[in-house]
Amino acid sequence: MLVLVVEDDAETRDAVVALLEELGITDVETANDGEKALEALRHRKFRTLLLDLMLPRVDGYEVLRALRNGTHERPDRVIVMSAHALPTELNGLIALGADAFMPKPFTLADLEKALS
Repeated sequence: MLVLVVEDDAETRDAVVALLEELGITDVETANDGEKALEALRHRKFRTLLLDLMLPRVDGYEVLRALRNGTHERPDRVIVMSAHALPTELNGLIALGADAFMPKPFTLADLEKALS
């Protein structure tokens, strides 16, 4: 399963990759801003996108819009992760193309559930 983790905080990004590895998922690429995420999405087909909303340059909302508008190939599963978005925003995120929302911080069990 090829996964793209988009997170600007290096410590959080490394933690997410470590959690994925605990689940046996080792085919992981990372990006630290939305611009790099869109570039990665142009060149590879990802099965899952783990996307932070608050990113430099291009934020997570713009990445979702690009996927919804078909300018980039949409991964099979798009999971938004954010410490700032509220669960009440889920409907708006789903309208933009997200499949799941995980408030940060999250656990291994939360990640496993979101991936299924």
